Amino acid sequence: MAAGWLAAAPALAAAPERSFAFDQPAQPLATALLTVSARTGAVIAAPSALTAGRRAPGLSGSMTVSQALRALLAGSDLDFSLSPSGVVTLKRRAEAIPTAPRSAARPSIQHADEPTLVTPISVLARPLAEPATEQARDTPAQVDVLLEEQLRGAGALGLGDALRQMPGVTAGPEAGEARQIAVRGVGGRFTRVRVNGMETLATFGASNAVGGTNRGRAFDYNIFAADLFKQVRLQKTASADVDEGSLGATIDMRTRSPLELPRRHAVFIVEGGYQTLSREARPRVSAVVSRRDAAGRLGLLVSAAYSGRAMVEAGASAGQWETGVAVAPGFGSAAAPLDLAAVNAALHARIPRLELMQIDQDRLGLTGSLEWRPGDATRIALDTIYAELRSSRRENLLESFTFRTPGACAAPPDPRCGINAVVVADADIALFGGRKPVLIAGRFDNVDIRSEARRDELNTIFRQTTLAATHRFREGLEGRLLAGFSRSDFSNPVQQTLYLEQFDVDGFAYDFSDGDRPALNFGDAALASPDAWTISEFRSDPNWVDNSYRSLALDLENRSGPLGWRVGVLAKTYRNVGSARMRSDGGIGNINADLPSGLRGLAVGDYVRLVGQGVDFGVTGAPAGWLAIDTRATLAASCATGGCPGFELGAGPVAGLNYDVAERSDAAFLQLALPRSPSRRFWGEAGLRVIHTRIDAAGLDVGADAVARWTSASNDYWSTLPSLNLAWSLSPEAVVRFGAARVMVRPDLISLRPGVSVSTTGAKSAASGNPDLRPTRADAFDLSLDWRPRPGVQLSTAVYRKTIATTVQGTSTRPAPFSANPFGLPDSVAAAACGAARDCSPNLPIWQFSKPINSGPGRLTGMEISARAALGAGWTVQGAAAYTRTKVRLLDQTGVWVDMQDALGAPRVAANLGLTYQRPGLEVRAALSHRSRYLATIPAPNGGDVDGVDPLTTLDMAAKLTLSPRLTLSAEAANLADARQRQFSDRTLIPTYRHHTGRELRLGLRWAM
Repeated sequence: MAAGWLAAAPALAAAPERSFAFDQPAQPLATALLTVSARTGAVIAAPSALTAGRRAPGLSGSMTVSQALRALLAGSDLDFSLSPSGVVTLKRRAEAIPTAPRSAARPSIQHADEPTLVTPISVLARPLAEPATEQARDTPAQVDVLLEEQLRGAGALGLGDALRQMPGVTAGPEAGEARQIAVRGVGGRFTRVRVNGMETLATFGASNAVGGTNRGRAFDYNIFAADLFKQVRLQKTASADVDEGSLGATIDMRTRSPLELPRRHAVFIVEGGYQTLSREARPRVSAVVSRRDAAGRLGLLVSAAYSGRAMVEAGASAGQWETGVAVAPGFGSAAAPLDLAAVNAALHARIPRLELMQIDQDRLGLTGSLEWRPGDATRIALDTIYAELRSSRRENLLESFTFRTPGACAAPPDPRCGINAVVVADADIALFGGRKPVLIAGRFDNVDIRSEARRDELNTIFRQTTLAATHRFREGLEGRLLAGFSRSDFSNPVQQTLYLEQFDVDGFAYDFSDGDRPALNFGDAALASPDAWTISEFRSDPNWVDNSYRSLALDLENRSGPLGWRVGVLAKTYRNVGSARMRSDGGIGNINADLPSGLRGLAVGDYVRLVGQGVDFGVTGAPAGWLAIDTRATLAASCATGGCPGFELGAGPVAGLNYDVAERSDAAFLQLALPRSPSRRFWGEAGLRVIHTRIDAAGLDVGADAVARWTSASNDYWSTLPSLNLAWSLSPEAVVRFGAARVMVRPDLISLRPGVSVSTTGAKSAASGNPDLRPTRADAFDLSLDWRPRPGVQLSTAVYRKTIATTVQGTSTRPAPFSANPFGLPDSVAAAACGAARDCSPNLPIWQFSKPINSGPGRLTGMEISARAALGAGWTVQGAAAYTRTKVRLLDQTGVWVDMQDALGAPRVAANLGLTYQRPGLEVRAALSHRSRYLATIPAPNGGDVDGVDPLTTLDMAAKLTLSPRLTLSAEAANLADARQRQFSDRTLIPTYRHHTGRELRLGLRWAM
C-alpha cells in the first residue's frame, strides 16, 4: 500500500497558498510569530537572538502566511525561508533563501553561525486534509497529533471515534460509538490521559457484554464531545518530564486558548442526527465564543457542545459456554441415539437469548478559559471543563436460564429445577480446534423461558479546573506551575430488573454454528399470552463510582545553553470510591427470588407490552415479538409510597463493590536535552523520574460469621524510571528516532481493596482484592523513521519492543465445592450468601474463586507504518497499519502457568485508510477502520479458556460544502456498512455474541465569524 502511494508521488499537484483572516495588535515579534503560527498552523523556527527586543506591527485583513510574515518583518533586517518540509525559518536578510513555491526545485540550506536556541512554536490549527505532523517533527519522542478540524473527522460521533484516525489506535464500540481505545497492542488500562496537562480519568457504564460499569483506569472517551478540544497529542515513547503510567501511550488533550485566536472569534454548529435502527432523529449543537483585548493581554473563551442520540442495538448471545458437568449434575436425559455422558462433557450455551437494547443519550460539554499575560514573560491561565453523559437504557431479553441452573431434581421435579430437568432431544456436537467438544446446536424439552426487562439510568458528571502559570525569568529560563482538581462521578441509581417466566417449554432450540447468523427457536412457548407468564424474580442493583485527582506540579526549564535541562516535582493524589447496593434482608444473602408482597399481587396482563416487533436481530427463527413487563410502571404500582417491605437495599450481597482506595504519588524528575536547531542534525533528551507511591485501601470484608465489615490495608513502593529519546536528521527529508525507557502502569484501584466477598447472583464465586499488588513494569524500546521526500508526501515506519517484567492478572479457578475456597471461609458463609436462590448450595461443585495477582514475564513486539500522499487533481490518500504480538505468562484456571498470546486487551492489527477529495469550496472524505480479533478476559470465568472479540471493520464518510466565507454545510455518515460486533469464547473461537447498531447519518451547518 505504501509503495503504491510513493509511486504516485510524482503526480503531486502544488496546492495554492491559503489565505487567513488576521486581527492582531502590535506586539513583540516573538508573540506575533506565535499568534501567526496558532492562526495558520505554520511551523515557524525563530532563533531567540533574532526576535529578542524586536516589535512587530499589527496585522489586519485576509492574507497568506507569506504575506503575513513579510508584513511583520517589514523594515527590519530579517527575512524568512521555507524548507522542503514546509518549516518557516527566520534569518537575517543577507542569509535568507528566497521562498519558492512548493513545486520549485529544492533549495540548499545555508547554516549560519547563529545561536542554536529555537523558540518553540505550537501548531494549533490546520486544514483537515493536511497532516498535523510538523509539530511532532522537532521532538525526539515519537508523537502523533490531531488538530481541531481532524477531531471532527469523517463520521466521528464522539472523541473516541476521532482518535481512530491516529496510527496504531483502535477503538471498542459501546452503544454504537467508541468508548475506550487501545494503542499498539495494549488495552485502555495501559494508556494514560491528561487534560490540559493534568492526569485525569472519566468512566461510564455499559452493557454487561462490553464490561459493564468501568471501575478501572481505562478512560471512557464517549463522555466527551470532540468539539470541546483543539488538539490531541499522542506520545508513544516515554520521557522523564511526562507522568508515568503508560505502556501504550500518553494522550494529552487540550481545550482552546483565547489568546491564540483572533480578537473576536465565534463558531456555531447545528446538526441533526438520525439512527437507522431506532428511526429517530436527535440534535447536535456546539458553539465557541472568544474575545481578547486589543493589546492581546487578556482573553476569555467559552465553548459548549450538546448532542442527543436515540439508538437501538439488537442481536443474540449464547451467554458464554459451559459443560453440563460443571453445571452439576448436568442434563437429566438424552434421546437415543445420543450419549448423555458425551452431551454433558460438551460445552453448551449457558444463557441462549435474543437481546434488544433501546438507549436515549444526552451529552453536554462546557469549557471556559481565562488567560492573562501581564507582561511578555508571564502567562496565567485558568481552564475549566464540564462534561456530562446521561443515558437511559432499556434492555429486553428473551432467554433461558435453565442451562446455567445447577442442582439435582427432586421427585416430582420442581418446575424451576434447572438443567437436570432438561431432555436433550437433538444435539450437534462439533469438535472445535480439534480438542473442544461443543454442543453448538440442539433441541431441548422441559426448558424454562424468561422475558427479562431491565431498566438503567446512568449518568457521569466530569469536572476539572486547572490553574497554569509560566514565567520567563530571563531568555531561555522558564518556570511553570500547574495546580488542578478533577472529578468523575458515575452514578447508576436505577438498575432494576424484572423477570417473567414460563416453565417446561418443549422444542426450545439454538444453533450457533453460523457466527454471522445464529438461530433461536422458543418452541411451544406462548410468547404473546399474558396468562402464560409469571413474575419470578426482582433485582435492584444501584451502584456508583467516583474518581478524583488532585495535582500540583512545579518545574524549571533552561534552554539558554548548548545543553538544556528541565527539573520538576509532582504531588498527585488519586482516589477511587465504589459503592453498590442490592436487595437485602440485612445480611449477605441473595433474596432476588423472594418477591415483595406488593409485587406478588399484581396482574401481569396489566403491565406487559409487546417488544421486538419489526426489529432486525440478524437471527434465524426470531419471533415477531414477545411480552415484556414495564419495569417502571410495575414497580411504581407495587410500591407507590416508597419504603415498602422487600424493597430494602444493602451492601452485604455486593460487598466486593464497596471500597475506598487512595493512591498518593510524589515524583521528581531531571531531564537533559540537546535541542534541535537548523545547524544540528542530532538532538535528543535523557532523563530520570523517581516516584514514591503510597496506597491506603479500605473495603467490605465478609468474615467467617457471614457478616460484612470494613477492613483496611496500606502499602507503598518506590519506582525509578530512566528514559532516553534521540533523533538524527539523515537529510532534510528524513529523521530517525530511537527511544528507550522503563515504564510502569499501576493496578486498578479496585484490585487493591482488602477483604473477601461472596456473589451468588450469576456465577457462584468468592473473590478478594490484593493490596500488595505491584505495578506492571516493562523496558520499552522504539525505533522509527520519518521520511518526507516532498511536500504532501510522508512515510513513517516504527518498530517497537517491550520486555514486561510483571503485570497484573485476575485469576479464576474451575468450579468446585465451596469448601475448596482459599480464604478459609466455612460452608455456612456460602449457605448464607445463597439465601433464597434455588440453584445455590455450598456442596455443589459450582463455586469459583478469584484474586488479582502479579504474573509475567512477557514481551510485546510490533511494527507500525503510516503514509500520506497527494495524488493530484485534489485527491489525497492517507493511512496507517500496526501489527503487534504479545506473549505473557499467566495463571490459568487449573493453576498452571501458560504463555498466553494477545493477552493485553488489544488486537494484533490496527489499520485505517482515508481518501480525501478537495476542490475550492468542497471537501469529501471516506475513512475505513479495521481491527483484528483480540482477547478480552483471561482466563474466562466459564468453560472456555478465554473470552474474546472478533474483527471489526467500519466505513465512515463526511462531506463539507462552503456556501459562503462564513457558512459551511456538512454531511456525515458513521458505520455505513452496519458492521456486526461479534465475540467468541475459547481460543478455538466458539461464536457467542452478535449485535449490530445500524447506521448514523448527520446533516449540519457551521457558521464562523
